Amino acid sequence: MVRRSMHHKISLTMVIKKRELLFSVIIVCVLLCLGLFISGKISYGAAQTAEKYATATIIEDHSQFRYGMDTNFGNVLLYGELRTDSPVTFDEIGNGYIYIEKVREDYTRHTRTVTKKDSNGNTYTETEVYYSWDYVSSEHLATDTIVFLDEPFSYGTISLPVRRLNLADAGVEKQRWNYIYKNSDTRYYYNVTDVSLVGTVFATLSDGTIKNASSLYENDTPTEVIESVQQSETLYLIFFWLAWVVFMAGCVYGFLYLENRWLD
Repeated sequence: MVRRSMHHKISLTMVIKKRELLFSVIIVCVLLCLGLFISGKISYGAAQTAEKYATATIIEDHSQFRYGMDTNFGNVLLYGELRTDSPVTFDEIGNGYIYIEKVREDYTRHTRTVTKKDSNGNTYTETEVYYSWDYVSSEHLATDTIVFLDEPFSYGTISLPVRRLNLADAGVEKQRWNYIYKNSDTRYYYNVTDVSLVGTVFATLSDGTIKNASSLYENDTPTEVIESVQQSETLYLIFFWLAWVVFMAGCVYGFLYLENRWLD
């Protein structure tokens, strides 16, 4: 049994021709060079972004913020409270939020064809019925104005985090498993942006307002944001090379899998 196994491995090895091995090396070299070029672009872009964040002026008070907008200050890291003075909500939820989304799910009947085997090993198909909670629709409300570092802006000027609302923590009594059930076949859950947040925003101050604002880095100080952006370069490169090595291996395997008679 061992001899047959060894002979089988040797025969598989002999199928791969020397020219195929040589061409595989060429493929790896070409893809490696291409990978180095792409990773260089990724590294350069990430370094440029990291430099912008590292050299940005940190602003944490309203007067400096207002002065920066009036004088076209350039790149800044803004840190402070972001809130709304006109919160929105649905009647069944109460409280108030910068943004709230109500998502409906229905308990839906489905059918699918499945293949099975009988006691004699023969295959057959039958229609199977199953049920699942499926997305149906959603509606949302959002405040018109947000206030950041005591300056008003239109909602949407800064991209804000959205989280799944814990109905129990929000004081909603008529809820089960974090859903509000209209009946046995219809239920709702809610996503929200809290009425008040603290965090950092990277932006450009010009023409009396903020431009090119990043998403709010919730609960992160400017120093933490800079460190995170700097570390992201390494993470991007690691993810890229992991994916690229898998891609190269796939290309070589695919090439060797073909007959490649043109190399004879």
